[in-house]
Amino acid sequence: MRLTLLILAAFLVGCDGGTSTPTIVGSGNTSTQAVEPDTRRTEVVEPDTRPTFVLDASKPFVIEFGRGSGQHGLDIVKVNETGAVQLSRIEGRPNAEFASLQLSSTDVATLVGLVNTNQLTSMGRMYSDPRMADGTQWVLWIEQSPFQKSIYFNNFFPDEITAFESGLDALLQKAGSGTAMWSPLPRQQAMDQQKALWGRIEPAR
Repeated sequence: MRLTLLILAAFLVGCDGGTSTPTIVGSGNTSTQAVEPDTRRTEVVEPDTRPTFVLDASKPFVIEFGRGSGQHGLDIVKVNETGAVQLSRIEGRPNAEFASLQLSSTDVATLVGLVNTNQLTSMGRMYSDPRMADGTQWVLWIEQSPFQKSIYFNNFFPDEITAFESGLDALLQKAGSGTAMWSPLPRQQAMDQQKALWGRIEPAR
């Protein structure tokens, strides 16, 4: 609960950004200096105690994926086994909006394949880069009874999740995300949706 409250507080009141400091390298005998990024890995991975599982396209499931930040809010994609897609966006906007799409059965199978091929349910519970403050955060939630999986990404995005993101966005574009009709989303409903997804990243009990 403490983690969720901290993130929600940042979303409501804002926080300062931060960047990593480059390492300056060069020879003392010359005036030429090169700026190179600090390549030392400082990312932190927190393991998950929940069991892994294989997502089954023939059974009810929910996938919810939020991208944005604790400061500005998350743009959220929610998909179930029927292919019904609920989109909401709030990041960088004065008011929240929502839209709906429909994936074909073939594309639902492709989406499930993205989850399983990238082994998302066997990933850790949290991936973070402590060198950065604020920045970008993602939250992924996958549920298929009796299994649940949540992953929090804080400025550290492994190949598995970026591959899933690219595949998901391609499916959404195919379903018409570029021409979707957006409508206003009541502020309280938007806040409740944000709070619920942030709450998914609490440790399993």
